[in-house]
Amino acid sequence: MRKLGVIAAVICAVCLIIPLKGRGISLGMAQRGPRLTAQDAISVARRNAKKPGSSFTVLREIVANADTRRIGDQALEQARARKVKLYQNGILADVLRSGGFLLAETEPGTNNAIAFHLISLGSDGVPYDASYACHGIVKLADAAVLAKDTTEFIEELYSTPMSEAVSLESRFYGGSFPEYGRSEEWSMFAVPRSLLKLGGDPNEVREAAALYGDLNILGFRYAVSMPTFAASPLAATQAAGDKLETLKAEFLRKNHMGPDFHFDLENVQSKKQLRERIDVLRRLDTFIEQALKNEADPALVKANISVATIPLGVVADTKDDQTHYNSGTGSLLVIYWRRLPAGGFAVSAIGEAG
Repeated sequence: MRKLGVIAAVICAVCLIIPLKGRGISLGMAQRGPRLTAQDAISVARRNAKKPGSSFTVLREIVANADTRRIGDQALEQARARKVKLYQNGILADVLRSGGFLLAETEPGTNNAIAFHLISLGSDGVPYDASYACHGIVKLADAAVLAKDTTEFIEELYSTPMSEAVSLESRFYGGSFPEYGRSEEWSMFAVPRSLLKLGGDPNEVREAAALYGDLNILGFRYAVSMPTFAASPLAATQAAGDKLETLKAEFLRKNHMGPDFHFDLENVQSKKQLRERIDVLRRLDTFIEQALKNEADPALVKANISVATIPLGVVADTKDDQTHYNSGTGSLLVIYWRRLPAGGFAVSAIGEAG
């Protein structure tokens, strides 16, 4: 899996955002045992406020159920047995176990989001506040829209079959996959300009970009099938990357191809090679997706996706009088956005936090 270099360590550096003020997300029926109230969560967040006089708004209440509690417990148990470092004291696993609240901290007088707080009960019953400072000027209304769009888009990435990956093109700015060359950063689901110069069939170029983008997403899909994901998304994603490389090597052996074969699109030199690369990518994606289906526990995947798609940050960066945004999630994917002329946002690139 490759990275965009614009933002480093997004998951550790930015604010935690979630959309739709006043709307709850339910992981199921009400939980057993101690429950955190909204007032409890606000009291905890106020002690960790970034500025005096900040206001706090409950954006979402997250409710656990028996399945998510079991999976959260399993994540923590396996992480501790394997001595895996917990992400933010195990906050995502605690959300599966106990539910919690997501609060926005807004700066007095501006209505700008300056921090977000995800609060849940730890295994010891003590509330834990995972808080992140926002970067740049992020209006609360924009943060809510971007967070909602981020959740929906990443859910779509997880659920779109390889055979339909080209349908994701409509979510990108201008309705087409981005182009890249020497001056732009690499992005998942992008078309290298060297490929366009071949003069190939536009539909084949689009399919090649979709297939190669899907190949890069498969590593993240593997991560949410791992029991330790909620305890440590980073450890699960690294293990998934290793597993993906093993599957690629197995595919090459079974198809009598050399171990140094490159699947990327930059080295395609002719229309014939383009068609051959599309065929290889189709077969490889199908091979890996089938392996994932054979190994995955649907209940585990569903629970992990429920926390993987929660946006973990929005960053605003103004350049040349234009404000660009990016958002990260527990999946370690980073989505880059451009504001649409008519309002709202569209995806401009997809990268990996690192």
